[in-house]
Amino acid sequence: MPSLPENITVALERLNRVYFKDSGRVLELGAGERLMAQGEPCRRIYLVLEGKLVAYRSTDSLEAMNLPPEDMAPRGHEVFRAGEGSYLGVQSFFSGAFHSNNHIFALTPARLAYIDDETPVQDEAEYGPLEHQFMPILVHELIARNSRIFGHAAEKEEAARLLQRQELAAMLGHLSAGIAHELNNAVGVITRRTEFVARMLAEHLEDEDRQNARLFRLGYEEESLTAAGQHRALARKYERELNMGQDAARVLAHIIPDTETLKKYGPEFVMHVKRNYPFWELGHDLRDMQLAARHATGIVRAVKLLGGAGSTRVEGVDVLASVRDAVSLLSNKLKHLTLDTSLAPLPPITADITELVQVWTNILSNAHDAMSQAGTPNPTISIATELFHAEGVSLLPTDYIRVSISNNGPEIPVEIREKIFQPNFTTKKLGLDFGLGLGLSIVRRVVDSYNGTIELESSPELTTFTINIPTTPIHGND
Repeated sequence: MPSLPENITVALERLNRVYFKDSGRVLELGAGERLMAQGEPCRRIYLVLEGKLVAYRSTDSLEAMNLPPEDMAPRGHEVFRAGEGSYLGVQSFFSGAFHSNNHIFALTPARLAYIDDETPVQDEAEYGPLEHQFMPILVHELIARNSRIFGHAAEKEEAARLLQRQELAAMLGHLSAGIAHELNNAVGVITRRTEFVARMLAEHLEDEDRQNARLFRLGYEEESLTAAGQHRALARKYERELNMGQDAARVLAHIIPDTETLKKYGPEFVMHVKRNYPFWELGHDLRDMQLAARHATGIVRAVKLLGGAGSTRVEGVDVLASVRDAVSLLSNKLKHLTLDTSLAPLPPITADITELVQVWTNILSNAHDAMSQAGTPNPTISIATELFHAEGVSLLPTDYIRVSISNNGPEIPVEIREKIFQPNFTTKKLGLDFGLGLGLSIVRRVVDSYNGTIELESSPELTTFTINIPTTPIHGND
């Protein structure tokens, strides 16, 4: 409750001293004992000297309300709580109704002083009739009541928002179950047919033309993390020096990353690429189709996590492969920026690779969008991995894989760094690439489900998301 003006405080001290110091007018209550019942006559004003009391209001009969406090809440709603220095019965006393508006019980052992309608009026000549003297108490109670009303209103509003978020999560859970059933069937067909086509083409080419089979296989298995800008520069170099067409030079830049490696392949292979580069593109496109199908399944599973659904995890998942898959899926989006990688070897972990891909794609996509929206000059994303040992962590695995994704885009303001992980929060502007505010909330849910952590550091020069995941799963969370 807000502090009272000094004049009211002084007046209250005087009233307490003059009217509530009679030791013969003190009432003691045990915890759970009732002070007054709703609708009963009440011709007293009480001052709480010690303890805490609670008031309930109900439409039930008086007989049904003869209950301890813990049984009152289901039968009525709490109106207020009173502690030392609070007044009770003021309204009913001065309104002349002399009936209690609430059921009031002691939450703890309590002592109360009181006056009644037979209490002699003191200092009437100086301070006026009793109701005038007690005007400061009426003001005090009005302020206290308004404060309680505003507090309860704020609590109810926050409870309503929490309920809305819970309902949204539940709705997403139900919707995603239906989406998963329909979408996974379609994606499953695409995945199986793509694998079949890739296998049959590979077998056919092995029988007909080993060079074309090699091109197809290189495209199908390509896992380059070289930035798009570096690819374009190398393709222009090959196009100029080897007198190649633009498409053939682009394919060769994917296969052969530098001129030293080019010497090892020899001129015959280069000539074959000039003529038959579409076989590499065919393999690469089939690989992208499989990645996209896997990613679509991962999106459904990630959305289901918002509704609390679990996932299936297996041993031996390659984290670096999941990073490469994420970069491949976003290759078109990332082609206009510089991509730097420092990928240290990581041990396989127990995981669902689609969940990991979803984590990296969300962070990478957000980094791209932030830099694009801010018009960051020379936009750059860096990806680094390492294995580290956390000292002094008891009862938990101490070996962790760490994936850090940094960008040189705008700083994330301190006041929203926690909010960005909440559902429905987005900083993206409306447009063709608007945000639903679900990406980073999914990231946090996934990482939490692995008993991992997310660290965010942001400055005007660099923003870094660091994901730490234990190498050994904790049972009950996978």
